[in-house]
Amino acid sequence: MTERVVSLAWHWIAETSSDGAHRFCGIRVTAPPGEIGDPDAWAVVGLVQGAIDRMLEELASQPVPHAAADMGAAALFAAAGADPRGYCALPEGTELFDGEEAYLVRSDATGARLLWCDYATKELREVAADFAAYLAGWKAVRDAIGQDGSAVLRAR
Repeated sequence: MTERVVSLAWHWIAETSSDGAHRFCGIRVTAPPGEIGDPDAWAVVGLVQGAIDRMLEELASQPVPHAAADMGAAALFAAAGADPRGYCALPEGTELFDGEEAYLVRSDATGARLLWCDYATKELREVAADFAAYLAGWKAVRDAIGQDGSAVLRAR
């Protein structure tokens, strides 16, 4: 039986400081049945963009395990011989996801498992996800938060 791949949604808001010198953003990810990220946290856009780039590099280098796609995330990391700490699926080093952890682990060339602790309920969640779509979602956020524009909540 094949598990349904969830549709993830990125929500962000970006604003320019009153003096026009800096841009700040807030980001969260909806991953049914939960959410990743503090909706009240803000960080400097340039720092977030750099953190997203580092995260994308790490995730892109993640080995594909020789294991069945229906295995749980922990088993997939073990099958790949990978240390999960090297593949955090959140941009680290900013206030946005301070203290939060999420891991995206490949189950095959395109499939993945997303494992995280839900922000609101603090419950451990694990869902099937599309590996390339996760990376593409973060790339879109990285580009969008750097653009000038009004402070409008956007979802992708």
